[in-house]
Amino acid sequence: MTNPSAAPRDAILDVDIGNTRTKWRIGDAAGMSAGIDVPVLARAPQRVRIACVAAAKSDVAAQFQEAYGVAPEFAAAAPHAAGVTCGYPDPAGLGVDRWLAVIAAWNQARGPLLVIDLGTAATLDFVDGAGRHLGGYITPGLGLMPVALAHGTAGVRVAGDLGADLGPGDNTAQAVRRGAMTMLLDFIEASASRFEQQLAGVGTTVFLTGGDAALVAERLTRRTSLAPDLVLDGLSLALP
Repeated sequence: MTNPSAAPRDAILDVDIGNTRTKWRIGDAAGMSAGIDVPVLARAPQRVRIACVAAAKSDVAAQFQEAYGVAPEFAAAAPHAAGVTCGYPDPAGLGVDRWLAVIAAWNQARGPLLVIDLGTAATLDFVDGAGRHLGGYITPGLGLMPVALAHGTAGVRVAGDLGADLGPGDNTAQAVRRGAMTMLLDFIEASASRFEQQLAGVGTTVFLTGGDAALVAERLTRRTSLAPDLVLDGLSLALP
C-alpha cells in the first residue's frame, strides 16, 4: 500500500470549500473561486485533502475523483489533533473549518489564542495555554447582518461599500453598514478582553482569517495576526 505521507508537497492539493467560495493550494500555486470548483491543474495531484462545510461530501468526492482519478481525503474534527484537545463533547458537531483553523493557529502560537473567522458567519474560537479548545461563538458575518435586516424589516435596504468613518450614519445604508461593523468590532474586542481576564492577564494571540479579515483588522484597536490560509494550513496537520 502506498504511504500517503510520502507524496511530495507539490503533489498534494489542499482544498477549503466554504459557504461562498473555494480556496485551494498545491505547492506554491494557489487560487480561489466562487462556489464549489475543481481547480484546473497542469498535472493531477497524488493526494487531495479537503475541508468541506458547504456540500455533501459524496458529491464533492465524485467531482474530484472524476477530475484527477484520486479519491479525496476529507478532514473532520477529532477529540485530539496536533496538540489541541477539542472543546466539544461531540467533536463531530464542530465545523471542520473551525477545527482546522484552531489547530493551525495553535501550532503557530503555542500559547493562548483566539481564532476569528470572518466569512459568511463570524466565528470565534478560544484555546488556552495547554492547547485546550474552550469552545466559541458563532454570529452572522458582515454580509449576512444586512441581509437579515432586509428580510426581517420593512424599508431597510443596503447598497454600497463601508467607508472609513464608523460614526452614526445619516442615512439608512450607512446606519446599517456602520452598525454591523461596530457590533462586530465591539464583540471581538470584548470577547478577547474577557478571555484574557479569565487567563489572569496572560496575553492572547488573536488570529484573523476569512474573507472580511483584512477589513476588520484595520479597524480593531488590538494587535492581530492576519492568517488567510489557516484552514489550508490545518489540513496538513489533520491529514499528515
